[in-house]
Amino acid sequence: MQHYFKSLPFVVLLSLFLLLASAVSLINPLFEAPDEIRHYRYIRKLVVDHALPVQGQEDVRTQSHHPPLYYFLSALCSAWTPSPHTAAYTHPTNPFWGYRNWDTGVDNKVQYWHGPAERFPFTQGFLAALIPRWVNVLLGALTVTLTYGVGRRVWPEHPPLALAAAALVTFNPQFIYTSAAINNDVLAAACGAWVLFDCLGILQAGADRRGRIGLGVAYGCALLAKFHLIVAGALIALTLAWEAWRTPGMPSARAARWLRGMAVVFGIAAALAGWWFARNWLLYGDLTGMNKLNELWHGRPAEGNGWAVWQGLPYLWASLWGRFGYGQIPLPSALYTGILAVCLLALVGYMRPRRSGLTLANAFLLIVTMGIFTAVVFYYMLIQPAGAMGRFLFPALPAFAVLLVGGVEAWLRAPKATAGSVLGGMFALCLVALGGYLLPAVTHPARLMIAPKSPLDVRFGDAARVLAVEVSPAQALPGEPVWVRVTWEPLQWTARPYSVYIHLMDEAGTVVAQRDTWPGLGRAPTTSWRTGAAFVDSYRVDLSESVYAPNRVNVRLGLYEAEWGRLPLIQNGVADSPDQSLDVGAVDIVERPGAWPNAQFANFANEIAFVGYALEPRVLHAGETLTATLYWKVIGEPRYPYAIFAQVLDSEYHVWGSRDGGGVTWTPGSVVTETRHITLLPETPAGSYPLQVGLFHSETGRLPVVADDGRHLDERVLLGPIAVQER
Repeated sequence: MQHYFKSLPFVVLLSLFLLLASAVSLINPLFEAPDEIRHYRYIRKLVVDHALPVQGQEDVRTQSHHPPLYYFLSALCSAWTPSPHTAAYTHPTNPFWGYRNWDTGVDNKVQYWHGPAERFPFTQGFLAALIPRWVNVLLGALTVTLTYGVGRRVWPEHPPLALAAAALVTFNPQFIYTSAAINNDVLAAACGAWVLFDCLGILQAGADRRGRIGLGVAYGCALLAKFHLIVAGALIALTLAWEAWRTPGMPSARAARWLRGMAVVFGIAAALAGWWFARNWLLYGDLTGMNKLNELWHGRPAEGNGWAVWQGLPYLWASLWGRFGYGQIPLPSALYTGILAVCLLALVGYMRPRRSGLTLANAFLLIVTMGIFTAVVFYYMLIQPAGAMGRFLFPALPAFAVLLVGGVEAWLRAPKATAGSVLGGMFALCLVALGGYLLPAVTHPARLMIAPKSPLDVRFGDAARVLAVEVSPAQALPGEPVWVRVTWEPLQWTARPYSVYIHLMDEAGTVVAQRDTWPGLGRAPTTSWRTGAAFVDSYRVDLSESVYAPNRVNVRLGLYEAEWGRLPLIQNGVADSPDQSLDVGAVDIVERPGAWPNAQFANFANEIAFVGYALEPRVLHAGETLTATLYWKVIGEPRYPYAIFAQVLDSEYHVWGSRDGGGVTWTPGSVVTETRHITLLPETPAGSYPLQVGLFHSETGRLPVVADDGRHLDERVLLGPIAVQER
């Protein structure tokens, strides 16, 4: 069997995986992968306290519900390096992380602040966090190796097909990304591949003593890797039953053979992992600990949540191939659709006659493996909002890879051509995903080799100089973005991270729209600036769909820190700006054409639409009255006599003036014009305030705003804003 893994093409493939995963482990900043910091706390609990974490007794969230095998391995490998990190370790967070997290691009995809200590030579104890990543790189390589072994056992006469199956795992961008992070999903994948590899061996060579012991060890490790691998017991039972059924003899002898095999395999697994289930029972009164997990992580009953599976399928599919971080670094949707089309085409290939098709027994094991792990993930989606994660399917990845390659080969009818096609396609996907989307999103923006000569003489304190600013477009409709392109020249690093702010302010001083972010769109905090290393940022400032128009706004730029305030603006050597912000341009907000002022369409549950509004005046003092004229169109049959709410509120949801109530007749097909006079409280502080409007009923609460596809968007529409000035 060992000669399988001495193949030169396979050795090259495995080397490429090690190279790619190791590179990603260094490129992707620490703790950016899903739950990575929580997995790391588990490891530090073992290293520092020499004890397992207990659910509900942690100072901060830890993945304490997971079995300990991966954490034991990582603790053993990292304990030698000194680190101040404990099980309660926290990491500074980027407060602007997750902006438009459904978009491809680089805008605030990084969740944490990252400094030079995380780079070679890894000071301040961060080497202890990198070593568990490298443990996973090796476990990922083991998964690739076992996938190749599975392929060789399925196609002993066609090594190129086994190589193609291994390539599907090797170059899967999500698998590389996960193998380069701290988690137990890669060990789960390796154990799933190990169990499948041994099951195939038993089908081919019979269930001798050595095979049963090996399978028992594999299953015991699987139980200590991740709880949902318990379902691999069904695969083992079916494998032993198939093997016993094929053995000559009386039915009673076959049954006895099956029972002996089951006793050996499950006895060894219980000896290895039984203590973990006993511990769960003693601590939580539950063998699995899942009841405590659902209590702490807000689980829900499985009944009646079939919608969650259907709704989560697109994300499950995307994150099986490449949706990085917490999903905020996606690939273009066309890529996911294209991969799905290829997989469906491969499935259709099984309807064609093939020269190198799967045997019935092998196909049975592969399909059962896919089925049981897909079923357990679907169940998890029913009970947990975060269940739709492609990495939960990794234990079935080798089976999926072999089945997919078999379908492709049915079309091409040539093992070498199949291997070449799969290798080429997956390698291209890997380069596009990692190089085109992950790398730009997590690395410092490109530094300009030669900083442009600037006609501006503008700097913010001693931290930064502004070399150029460009605002576009000159005119924008409500709902469109305004782009502000700034060329920064760092003058020095700062002790704490300063944030960029961009305000769109009208002549009355109303902040119509704003954007706050760290420089580099989260990738270049001022704490990491290098003197003279200029770079360019393009900031997107979104105008609300309901922003008041027509209006003309000035675009103002500055730097601030939450506690220290704004950095002083110095122009031509003089600090003369009262608000420390730089005026960089103007934009005209053009009214959208329509039958009503500020025309728009906010669909309230397919019953009533909000279609326009007018505000008078838009600049007030505390205690004065705002007149809001609201236009509604009845687009369905209202179920209740809804009342309107109209409230002036601040960012903390404090209401400074309101006029709520009913008395409105909603006739299908009609347009209702409703005027509300809202008097501000005498103590209303100066500032900019939106007006929130919506519909409610005493029995059902607020009516939701829905998208075209029925998704719940909000329960209100924000209008304005208005400006409240000091007297």
